[in-house]
Amino acid sequence: MGNTRITRPLVAGFSLYRGLERNVYILFIIRIINRFGDFVQLLLVLILTGKLGLSPAQAGFFVSFSVIATMVGQFSSGYIADRWGRKTPLVICQAVVSLSYLASAVMFGSFPHLVPYLILLSSPFRGGTSPLTNTMVADFSPSDQLSRSFSLLYLGTNIGVALGPVAASFLYARSIVLLFVFSSFLIFLSTLLLLLGIPKSETLYTKETANSNKKLQMPPILILFFILFALYGLAYAQNTFTLPLQFASLYGEVIGSSRYALLMTVNAVTVLLATAFLTTWTHKLGQLPSMAIAMLFYVVGYGMYAGCTVFPLFLVATCIWTFGEILMATNANVFVNAYAPPSLRSRCNSSLTIASSLGHSIAPTGGGLLLAVSGYGQLWGISAGLCFLLGCGYIALNKYLKS
Repeated sequence: MGNTRITRPLVAGFSLYRGLERNVYILFIIRIINRFGDFVQLLLVLILTGKLGLSPAQAGFFVSFSVIATMVGQFSSGYIADRWGRKTPLVICQAVVSLSYLASAVMFGSFPHLVPYLILLSSPFRGGTSPLTNTMVADFSPSDQLSRSFSLLYLGTNIGVALGPVAASFLYARSIVLLFVFSSFLIFLSTLLLLLGIPKSETLYTKETANSNKKLQMPPILILFFILFALYGLAYAQNTFTLPLQFASLYGEVIGSSRYALLMTVNAVTVLLATAFLTTWTHKLGQLPSMAIAMLFYVVGYGMYAGCTVFPLFLVATCIWTFGEILMATNANVFVNAYAPPSLRSRCNSSLTIASSLGHSIAPTGGGLLLAVSGYGQLWGISAGLCFLLGCGYIALNKYLKS
């Protein structure tokens, strides 16, 4: 199978998303609701320390276990979905998360010490939702629509992420109970939409079933791809670890935090405005060449971070690497689902999510160790170098597949 090419959209811009399967649009709405209503995870550390009275060490303990539980959910959901279908596990995952948050609201007044454990209970089920949704999008999309379908799903993620923090901050300042209740209600709403809007038989474009004896091993090309993607997650996560520290060092804690928030707003706005156009621009290239270009954007953006001392240059650099983020997010899922045997599709999507989580979990430790012996400029230079090597890796992988 060659590197999948996507047929040219008829028109550019947001009309790129016309003509997709009805179920993809429903999953797009579900993704917006879920990410918008993800209040608890957005403010988890503040909830644990500010509202529940945990020490930073105790909060760190719960957050670490939550991350581990999330990764367990990501892995197990893929295994289960490849045997018993996608919709039912996704409904169960969302229902458990909704009930856990509702129980947290009920328990907060009388038994607040139980709330962290309820949040921890929801973590594996929350972790399972993303790979299951990605798999369903692939199931519903013929190969010539995969790129546009995943581009739309990524857009839905960022619409929710852009709006969610505002609502979460508003509710946190007024009532933690309302925060849990609204989060539970929104997840319940998306679950109801999933139950009523998505048909029971998901795999419209998949003929192979989970009972098939063919292609039961993950292709080696995907294993190599997941390793590269974990390294990408390691480089990408420096945006959330190193950048806030660098801004606090340059501008002080108060101004630095506000300017970092502005950078993340620029990132979100760039994603919303540029996703459709970048998808259209790179449609002829295939996934691996597009991802190599994405790494070039990161090299330029991170290279600018290495020498930046003026805030406007940080804004420009953020816009540049955000183009790379868009290309990676929209093409990685397409590549995985193009090469994943249908009987292993959920596990392959779970493996992609786990690879990203693994890179993100290593990034703070790696970044902290580098900062202990060097400076911010050197760390960003190393990150840019890693992105350059990843770009070379994607080019080499593409040449191998064409040979």
